[in-house]
Amino acid sequence: MTKLIQAKLFTLLISLIFLNGYSFAETEPAGEAFGHPGLQANWASAKNVQAATFYEPSSKTENDSPVWFTNAQGMLTEVFFPTIDIGQIKDSQILISDDRSFLVEEKNLKHNVTVVSPSVVRLENYDRQGRFSTTHTFFTLKDSPTIVDEVTVTANVDGLSFYLLTNPHLNNTGAYDTGIVQHDGFLFREGETSLHINSTVKFKNKSVGFVGSSDGYQDLHKDFRMDYHFTSATNGNIASLGEFDLPKKAGTYKFYVVYTFKNKDFHKLTNILPNYEKKLQEYENTWNNYLNTLKVPKNMNKKERDLYYRSLFTLKVHEDKANPGALIASLSIPWGEKQYEVPGNKIGGYHLIWPRDLYHVAMALLSAGEIESPYNALRFLRKIQYKKGSGAWDLKPRYILKEGAFPQNTWVSGEEYWGGLQLDQVGYPIHLFWQVFNKVDAKRQAQMMREFKDMIVNALDFIVRYGPWSQQERWEENFGISPSSFSVAASALYIGQRIFPNEYGRMLKRVADTWLNKPNDNIDTWTFTTNGVYGDGQYYLRVAGGSSFGAIWNPNDRSYTHVANSGQRVQQETMLDQGFLKLALLGLRPASDDKIKKSKALVDQHISVVTPRGRGWYRYSFDAYGEDQKGRLWPLLSSEHGRFAIERFRVGDLTWKEANDKVQVILDSYVGFANQGLMIPEQIFEHNGEGTGAATPLAWSHAEYIKLLWSRENKHNVENILSF
Repeated sequence: MTKLIQAKLFTLLISLIFLNGYSFAETEPAGEAFGHPGLQANWASAKNVQAATFYEPSSKTENDSPVWFTNAQGMLTEVFFPTIDIGQIKDSQILISDDRSFLVEEKNLKHNVTVVSPSVVRLENYDRQGRFSTTHTFFTLKDSPTIVDEVTVTANVDGLSFYLLTNPHLNNTGAYDTGIVQHDGFLFREGETSLHINSTVKFKNKSVGFVGSSDGYQDLHKDFRMDYHFTSATNGNIASLGEFDLPKKAGTYKFYVVYTFKNKDFHKLTNILPNYEKKLQEYENTWNNYLNTLKVPKNMNKKERDLYYRSLFTLKVHEDKANPGALIASLSIPWGEKQYEVPGNKIGGYHLIWPRDLYHVAMALLSAGEIESPYNALRFLRKIQYKKGSGAWDLKPRYILKEGAFPQNTWVSGEEYWGGLQLDQVGYPIHLFWQVFNKVDAKRQAQMMREFKDMIVNALDFIVRYGPWSQQERWEENFGISPSSFSVAASALYIGQRIFPNEYGRMLKRVADTWLNKPNDNIDTWTFTTNGVYGDGQYYLRVAGGSSFGAIWNPNDRSYTHVANSGQRVQQETMLDQGFLKLALLGLRPASDDKIKKSKALVDQHISVVTPRGRGWYRYSFDAYGEDQKGRLWPLLSSEHGRFAIERFRVGDLTWKEANDKVQVILDSYVGFANQGLMIPEQIFEHNGEGTGAATPLAWSHAEYIKLLWSRENKHNVENILSF
């Protein structure tokens, strides 16, 4: 080939490139990215302001919108498909640059959140120097595993470039993903799962790379312009970068980004649709229609009402669609930024089912008139209950057969995640059964007895055989006798007597009566110290007998208990918590009991703080589960104090006005603790009452708010079914 011909071919190639609006650097294929396999993968912030999915009834036989998403820091964070416990994206955000002097990540902008309706949130992100802003409204599509992001970008100056940076974590891990640049966007794969990302304004430049080396952020961070154009990144922690094809002129531009998943069951990709506004309205309407079927307390102010609807929405969102009744604890991983993966080990975070959390969420929905989710929760519990031959907990000298108990927590498939024994999680399914039973007609009651009799009997038998001792109390850390775990188990036996009004039921009552009242050998002689270090030395302990699995339950013996999340060993009488309130809340002791009131006064004095947004309570003394190894305040605990005031009214220890005043203060604090997205966190900071990096939203927190509202409405604590 002559030099003249070579020159003419090169000129022709350059002409074709420029006719298509690209520079040579922008389109030259670069092949496989460098830097395999990328940095060790982690997860996103748990400070979510939204957790959402398309509403589909629990009774629907085919669920065609099996995708959930969260929003934090002004962007899309974790996404789940095809079940609520399988993470697929860590985060996806817009990057902004002027190609010469700055690069800004969306997560570092100033954020504002507007709750448009119970199901819709608008994220607004502002440059602190006023150069630009971005707005997002995320929703999911009917009959499609697709998330749509309605985006508006406003450039207040010329010359800005806007990019989309996405870090997939297919199949619950960021370690093994493959990314491929396609004509209309990006394709990510791992095994049978794939994710396709495109945009209505197209991407004029695209690249995929390995996180920490050849990803788009590293590229832009070097010189503020996009230089990498890798077409593939294989089997690692990867990210994509796409430059939106927007004018580099000041102005406001609206477009849509579409995230669509597929696997062997969901294989049809959604095409770019012409009218996403109608799709957003369809998403919102399905939720409004569902919420309109539920009951609403009459005595609420506007802020309480807004949080009530938002809470109901959030609880329903946390139910899996392929496994109705599988209500997870939270669509988050607490302090996800610090949760680094070991390849091959699945991180469950809080997108797992704890029978205890499931009970509280189901109770809140039941209080609002929802029957199907609580009913399906019972079916899920029946599925995961340990059967004969399930093994044993060998806790020398205790040897405890698992039959009749429930796992500490599970995936939605029922696969066990952690394997501890928590006695309250054996009792709560019995409580839930009786609560639902009393809300349905005689025909369905008969059906419930057929469906769940064996489950209930096996759980009751387990409690009788091995209670009231527990390997772990409700905070999943300490063994021994806990007033909280005891109360759930003992009241479950009394419920069993009502379910079975025969000799079996009378036996259950005798056991519970013995635990509660046997002279010198009962819950008080086991857990109420008379030589403590607080006040006059008389109060309930968090747990007694925590020095060894075979320890005697003596609240006055100065024995030591391990603090699981700090490694400390402290004397048992120095550890306060409010678990004793369950004695009154579950109907075992009147709320006027001096031991309970005296213990509550010490808890209020020593493990609570009045924040600028309201009073909060710590789980227990010396808690280290939180930022800087310091346990923070837990909003879910507040409801127990409010419902305790209602219990005091029930037994004549307070007037209704006195009780209601106490409840109102706590309801005000829930409104204060909720973030801009009206999500109630797991923990809040003492100095400002704002959420920490722990799980947000925590379904249990929202459930406690709803239960308190209905307890006030009915002038009766909804959990105390023994007093009916």
